[in-house]
Amino acid sequence: MFLRTIATGSSGNCHALISNAGEILLLDLGVSTNEIKKGIDFNISDVCGAVVTHHHKDHSKSVTSFERMGIPIYRPNWKINYPPANIGNFTVKPFDLTTIDGNWTHTDANGTPCPIFGFLIIHKEMGRLLYITDCEVIKWRFKDIDHILLGANYDKDMVDWSNPAKNNHVFRGHLEIGAACDFVKANYSDRLQNVIMCHLSSENADKDSFIAKMKKVAPAANVDVAERNKEWALRKGDEPPF
Repeated sequence: MFLRTIATGSSGNCHALISNAGEILLLDLGVSTNEIKKGIDFNISDVCGAVVTHHHKDHSKSVTSFERMGIPIYRPNWKINYPPANIGNFTVKPFDLTTIDGNWTHTDANGTPCPIFGFLIIHKEMGRLLYITDCEVIKWRFKDIDHILLGANYDKDMVDWSNPAKNNHVFRGHLEIGAACDFVKANYSDRLQNVIMCHLSSENADKDSFIAKMKKVAPAANVDVAERNKEWALRKGDEPPF
């Protein structure tokens, strides 16, 4: 199994899980259809489906286009008890990214709460992968996780505090690197193979420092930052590398 980043950041987000047999599951559809097709080498017939975390355009821009192509789009429709699904050979289990008291922290531009879901994705080739982005806190704990693709957006020490309106949007809907590290530490085991951080702020994040901080809490894992066209090999944590 390979994880490939097609796009990441405020301009659009899309990743692809590509099995050894060629089957593709897309994670978010936040860029143009042509960009997504190019990112998967135009193997659109190999796409078994897509999961979409929430309705903001940088994660859902091409949903309608893919629906018209007949590709299944799995989005929890903002129902907290949405059932798991089998998409091709992938099993997808959603979980709400609310606070302990049930509040959504991500918002629309007008301040309205935006429902958003994370996904536990399971496949025999890679084991168990978490995909989480655009949230302020993560209240869940998980067992036997092999890979984490995590939106780590900003470093509080890099934020310009003179713009409170902009800062409120950042803080109320995105994960700070310290909180990201706390989450990985709480879910860490020797089974964890990869921690890939995505959706970094162009103004309030530093790639090298994020990797260094995350490596302290996940010392045995490969820690990296997602970038366009970059990919990683994924295997189950209890399997040998060769």
